[in-house]
Amino acid sequence: MVQDANHFHALFRKYRLKAEFSTLSELSEAFAQKGFIYEDSIYSHWQKGTRVPQSRGILLKLIELFIERQAITTIDQANAFLSSANQGYLSEKELDHFPAKLSNPIFQVPNEISNFSSRENIINNLITKQDILGKVIFIHGLAGVGKTTLAIQLSHLLKDRFTDGVLWYKIEKDNLMDILLSIARMYGENLTSIHDKQVRITIVRSLLASKNVLLVLDGAEASESAQSLIPNSRFSTTILTSQKDNLKTTGSYIDIALQPFSNEEVIAFFKEVLKDKYPKQKEDILLKIGKRVGNVPLALQLIARQLLQSEQYLIDFPSLLDQKNPFFEDLYHEEKNLYGAIGISYKNLDPSKKSILVSTSIFKGKDFSAKSIAYINGLSVPATTKILQDLIDLSLIEHSTKSRFRIHPAIQEFVRNKLDYPRSSRLLKTVFILFGTFVIWWIYVQFFGYKNSLDNRVFTSIYCLVALYGGVYGIQTSYRWGGLKTLFGRSIFMFSVGLFMQVLGQILYMSLDLFLHYKNLYPALDDIGFFGAIPLYTYGVLLLAKSSGIKVNVHSFQKRIIALIIPMIMLAIAYLLFFKDYNFDFKNPIKTFLDFGYPLGESIYISIALITFIFSRSILDGIMQSRALLILVALVAQFIADYVFIYTADSYYPGNYVDLLYLIAYFIMSVALINLKSIRVNIKNT
Repeated sequence: MVQDANHFHALFRKYRLKAEFSTLSELSEAFAQKGFIYEDSIYSHWQKGTRVPQSRGILLKLIELFIERQAITTIDQANAFLSSANQGYLSEKELDHFPAKLSNPIFQVPNEISNFSSRENIINNLITKQDILGKVIFIHGLAGVGKTTLAIQLSHLLKDRFTDGVLWYKIEKDNLMDILLSIARMYGENLTSIHDKQVRITIVRSLLASKNVLLVLDGAEASESAQSLIPNSRFSTTILTSQKDNLKTTGSYIDIALQPFSNEEVIAFFKEVLKDKYPKQKEDILLKIGKRVGNVPLALQLIARQLLQSEQYLIDFPSLLDQKNPFFEDLYHEEKNLYGAIGISYKNLDPSKKSILVSTSIFKGKDFSAKSIAYINGLSVPATTKILQDLIDLSLIEHSTKSRFRIHPAIQEFVRNKLDYPRSSRLLKTVFILFGTFVIWWIYVQFFGYKNSLDNRVFTSIYCLVALYGGVYGIQTSYRWGGLKTLFGRSIFMFSVGLFMQVLGQILYMSLDLFLHYKNLYPALDDIGFFGAIPLYTYGVLLLAKSSGIKVNVHSFQKRIIALIIPMIMLAIAYLLFFKDYNFDFKNPIKTFLDFGYPLGESIYISIALITFIFSRSILDGIMQSRALLILVALVAQFIADYVFIYTADSYYPGNYVDLLYLIAYFIMSVALINLKSIRVNIKNT
C-alpha cells in the first residue's frame, strides 16, 4: 500500500504543478468550485503520501480538474492516476464525460521487460543529455545482447515526448509493404490500391514528415529497404536495431554499439533477478557462469531463471555449459555460448512445455497468440496460456503487444531444429503412390479397356481407396487438433467423414454394378453416400470459417459486398453451366432434386470456403494459408467432378474421364488433411 501511496503522491504533485497550482490553497479553492470542500491539510497528506483518496468520485473530479487545466491530456495518464489509488481504469461511461478532452495516442510497443537492469548510462545519456529529435538511434550488436530489450525500454521512457504516438514494427524479409500500409492507416490513409513499393514509401514518408512520432524498426537487417521508412523530419525519432553495424546511410545517427555485460553488470543483473535467493557467497561462480556464456544478457537471463526454478547447485551450471552438442558446430563462435544457455533451459522443460515452445517456432513472424498455439497442440486456450506463462517465467518467450507473445529469434532458431515430421512425410508419400498407381491404371484402361470391361468396372469400384486413406488419417489429424472439442478439430473431422461418404457411395456403386448388375446408376442408392458428403463439407467449412475468426456479421462495406458477390458468382456459374437449358422431369423428382442439389449445395460450401480464405487472418498467422487453400482447391475439384458427372450422366461409362476427376478430388482432399497433420509438433528426442 505504501508503494501505491507513494506513486499516487508523485502523480498528484506532478499534475498539480502542471495545472499551475503553485500552492495547495489554490488547488483547494478550485476543487471547492467542483463541490468538494476540504481543509488544506487533506491535500498535504495526499502530496506527502500519507493518505490516498478512497472515493472514486473524488479521484474522477481531480482528473476532470487536471484535464481542464491541461495537466492530464491522455487516457493513459488518467488511467495511471486512477490506478495509483487502487481504483483501476476509467470505464467507457466515465470516459463519456470528457471525450473531447482526452486522447489515446498510438502506442504499439511490446510490454516492458521484467528485471531490466544495467544500460543506465546509455539510457540516461539519451533521455537527459542527447537531443534525439530528428535523429536515428542505431542500436547494433550480436544476437542476445539486448538490442530489442533496450529499444522497448527506451520506447516506454520516451513515449510522453511524442504526441503523435510510438510505432513499433518487427522487420521481416517480406513485410515492408504491410508495414507501409499499417503506418498509413494509423494516420488516416488507405494504401490498399497502391501496389508499388516506392510509391507507398513516398506517401508514408510525407505523412510522417510533420509528425512528432517515435518509429522503432526492430531487426532492420532483415530488409534492405527498412531504412527507406526513416522519416525526413526534425520532429520525429527513429530507433533501428540490427545485428549488422553497416546500416548507416545519410542523416544524423546516434550510434550505440551494444556490448555484453561487464562483470559488475553481471552481478547487478543476478541480484535483480534472484533477489532474496541471491547467493552472495558464490559470486565467483556467477561470474564464471557469465564468462562461459560471454556475458550475453539473454543467456544470463535464461540461466538466472533456471536458478530460480531449479534445485541444482550453482556449481553444476558451468559444467553443463561444457557439454558438447552437434547442433553448435555450425554456429558462429560468438553465438555458441548463447545457444548453450538456451539448450540448458530447453533440456529442463517437461514434454508439454517443450511441445508448446517448439510450436512457437513455426510462425512466419516472431509474434503469436495463445489461441494459435492451442490449436496446434490440441489444448484449451486456458491450459495453453498457463504453459506460456511458465515459459515467460523462464524467459524463453515474452509478452508482446495486446494479448500476443513473442520469441527471440535465437531461441526460435534453436527450437525450430526440434521439429520433426517423419510420419507425415511417409503418409504423404503413400498417398502419392496410391494416386500414381490409380492414374497409371486409368491410363491403361483408356488404351486396353472398353465401356463395360471388367478392368474399367473394377477400377471405378476401388479407386476410392485414396479417399478411404485420406479419411482415416484425417480423423487421426482431427484428434491431434483437439478432436470434437475444438472448432478446428471438428472441421477436419467433417471433411474426413465427407471422404468416408464418398467411399460409401463407391461401395454402393460397386454393389449395384458388379453384383446386382443394376443398369440405371443415376439416381441410385449410391447417391446416399455421394450427396451425403455435401452437408458434411458445408458444416466443415462453416467450422473452418468460425475457427479462423470469420463472423457472420461482417462489418466493413467491402466485406459485405464480397460476401454477397461470391455466392452470386457461384450460383451464376451453376446456372450457365447446367440450369440454363435444363429440362424438368417431374416424373422423376429424385433426379430433379439431385440435379439441383449437387451444384447448389457445393456452390454454398465453396462460397463459404472462398470467403473464409479471403477474410481469415488465419488461425496460425500465415502458416495455415497454403493448407487452407488446398482444402478450397479440393472442394472446387469435387464440384467440377460432380457437375461433369451430372452433365454427362447419359453418356457416362465406368473408367472414363469423370472417374479421373473424382480421383483427383479425393487425392487433393487427402493431401490437404495429411498436410494439416504435418503441422503437428513432434518433439525429437535430442
